[in-house]
Amino acid sequence: MAELMKREPVALPLVVDLDGTLIHSDLLWEAILIFIKTRFLQLWRLPFWLLQGKAGFKDKLASMIEIDPSALPYDQILLADLARQRSQGRLLVLATGSQRRYADVIAAHLGLFERVFASEGGVNLTAHSKARQLSAAFGAKGFDYIGNATVDIAVWNACNDAFSVTRKPFLLAGGSKTQLAGTSRAGWGRPLIKAMRPRQWLKNLLVFVPMLAGHALNMPVFLQALVAFVAFSLCASSAYLLNDALDAVDDRRHPVKCHRPIAAGSLPLPVALLASPLLAIVALGICAVFDPLLLLVVVVYFITTLAYSIHLKRLLMVDIVTLAILYTLRILGGSAVTHIEPSFWLLAFSFFIFLSLALLKRYSELFNLERQGKEKTNGRSYTTMDKAPIGIMGVNSGFISLLVFMLYFNSENVLVLYTHPHFLLGIVPLLVFWLGRLWTLSFRGEVNEDPVLYVSRDPISLCIIAACMLLAVGASM
Repeated sequence: MAELMKREPVALPLVVDLDGTLIHSDLLWEAILIFIKTRFLQLWRLPFWLLQGKAGFKDKLASMIEIDPSALPYDQILLADLARQRSQGRLLVLATGSQRRYADVIAAHLGLFERVFASEGGVNLTAHSKARQLSAAFGAKGFDYIGNATVDIAVWNACNDAFSVTRKPFLLAGGSKTQLAGTSRAGWGRPLIKAMRPRQWLKNLLVFVPMLAGHALNMPVFLQALVAFVAFSLCASSAYLLNDALDAVDDRRHPVKCHRPIAAGSLPLPVALLASPLLAIVALGICAVFDPLLLLVVVVYFITTLAYSIHLKRLLMVDIVTLAILYTLRILGGSAVTHIEPSFWLLAFSFFIFLSLALLKRYSELFNLERQGKEKTNGRSYTTMDKAPIGIMGVNSGFISLLVFMLYFNSENVLVLYTHPHFLLGIVPLLVFWLGRLWTLSFRGEVNEDPVLYVSRDPISLCIIAACMLLAVGASM
């Protein structure tokens, strides 16, 4: 008896919630996005499944969609703590509102949980349903529980010790509060701004190219182009949110993209999926108010970006040509809002220079993939064997754009727009140097996977761009 009195009391079973607690995401939304990505033409089924209730909806979705447990954003701090407690002999239990099929797969993958409670048989295991099942299994106050949301309050009130992964504790019955466990969840405001990728708005400066090329340097035209810049920026952010949501599983396997807010789980999927259409609606509303022609271009741009995010980016070479077209559409947007007709030379030069940059982006991705010892990109149609032809096409496209620029000297546009057109000849060697250097560095693996951002941070590239602008100004004076 004396020995028994000296022993430490046995810890109560520790029950852990899954969605938003063990993982920085929600399996229901993960499954919906995989459904959209892989079965887009069957989206019409979803409203009918909802008529069967939430539990029925989950069952239908789980019967068609597989979840990869290794590609989920787990709370690593919580996982480490659970592994420690499991090694000390504590009973760990997974209790989730997600469908039984998913919960069992995740539990088997982690190898931490001895029992699993999940939604099945038409019962959505959340709130009071979860509290009743756990109390029946372990007795009133016979377990500890880790959750993350107000829906867990019923379970916390039924447990012994209540834990949450939220920064602020929840107030429970009797005046008690939840204790902090795992990684504290922060707000989604900052991750949303980051996911909108405001740095990528630099690409939308292309809407100012028509006014510069047409020498329409006055405030009214500038304000018109500024409207296009805002519309394209909002539209692009809308597309980035949708693209990152659809690509979350693939991004989590990428050494850099895994830190994107949606892939990491710091930005909830419902927030991203709500913000994406809202941004698009605002962008299209701005265009409708200011210029119908701009609205047409932005609609084409938005539809193309949607097609790219959902399907085109997985097609060999189609994705690269689409990226080049998306860049050129920005220039057309600037022309539409300012009513400055773009010349054939401008559009031809733009397409080939942007085609070169799009190919450079793919080349850099394949170079990094090969350096990591991998062969194929996730969610793409390329392998490391494609690196050589991609590089050859990229270099050729860049120098074709230079050929177009040189032929431009013999056009009537030059004589009309420039007083001293011979100054433009100085741009040719600068562009030869810039393109040659950029591709040489990419062959060395020194250019990241977004060449536009690389150029915006590269002092030499910025100096070359400034020198080209000075030569263009000199030719105009």
